[in-house]
Amino acid sequence: MTGHHAEAVDPRRLSLRREILEAERALYRAQIAGSVDDLRPMLGANLVYIHSTGVAESREAYLDGVAGRLYEYGKISSRDTRVQVFDDVVIMNGVVDMTVSAHGAAKTLIHLLFCLVWIREDRGWKLDFRQATRIPSGMI
Repeated sequence: MTGHHAEAVDPRRLSLRREILEAERALYRAQIAGSVDDLRPMLGANLVYIHSTGVAESREAYLDGVAGRLYEYGKISSRDTRVQVFDDVVIMNGVVDMTVSAHGAAKTLIHLLFCLVWIREDRGWKLDFRQATRIPSGMI
C-alpha cells in the first residue's frame, strides 16, 4: 500500500501532500535562483544530497557547491510524482527534468529518477534526503 488510498480519504493527508508539493516547488525556485540564503532554511541539518553522478554531499557541502556555481540550474520540473505521507515524514519519488551546468557553461537537459525525503521540524518541512539517478536518453 502506497498511502494514496489514505490520502483520498483523509483531508489532513491531502493538505500535507499540498504542503510538500509547494515545498518542492520552492526548493526548485531557490535552486534555479542559486540562492543559498533561500535554500539553507529548506534543508535539514543532517541532509544527504546524492547527485546522479554518485557524489553524496552534506548540507554545507551542497550549499558550498551552489555558492561556488558548481550547480547552476535552468529549468526544473517534476512529473509522474508519487507522494507518500506518514505524519512527520513524507517520501516523494518520480522523474525530474532539469537543465544544469557549472561555472557558466551551457546548460544541458537531463532526466532523473528522484527520491526526496522531507521531515517536519518546528519551522516546517525540511529536505532530509535526496537521491537521483540519471535516466539514459534511450529510455525517456
